[in-house]
Amino acid sequence: MARERRERMEARIVEAALNVFAERGPDAPVIDDFISAAGVARGTFYRYFQNTEQLLEATTMRLQDDLMVAIEAEMLGLDDPVDRLATGSLLWLRKAQSDPAWCAFTVRVKPQSALVEQTLLADLRGGKRAGDFSFASPQTARDLVVGTIREGMSRMMVERLPRTYAVDVVRMLLRGLGLSFVKTDAVLAACIAKLQRST
Repeated sequence: MARERRERMEARIVEAALNVFAERGPDAPVIDDFISAAGVARGTFYRYFQNTEQLLEATTMRLQDDLMVAIEAEMLGLDDPVDRLATGSLLWLRKAQSDPAWCAFTVRVKPQSALVEQTLLADLRGGKRAGDFSFASPQTARDLVVGTIREGMSRMMVERLPRTYAVDVVRMLLRGLGLSFVKTDAVLAACIAKLQRST
């Protein structure tokens, strides 16, 4: 019981922090902002987090890891790294389209969780080993993917975009990683069909 209560309270503070960070950015808020947003006492806050940096890290890790777990569940049975990268990127962008607070938070907070980084790099390396991707180093490929998706999310926050925008971004990513036009179109068609079947 005590553990469940603790987990619920921590989740409540993190959820409130998401909205505060999304609205004000990672550097502006002070502890009183989070206490007020979560509706908790100062002592309660300090039982879970010592400072705003610790809360920011916990919020980032929880939100991104939770999304990665959900994405991995959607990709169950997908072994091809190109299919995985395309599907994962599209699901990430769709989450950004459907959840403006999450989108704003993720755009404003630069670090990616360890699980996101590990999954992305594994798929990039796998795609290169298979001969589908062509890039100088996994780090530059990672920066291409993360930077393109982050810019796409930034645009989602301020512009009305066509329904195909997320797919168009993923198409550009795959082409930027060296995937052929023909295979890019085939991968995206299969990815979209799979996601339509699962919704």
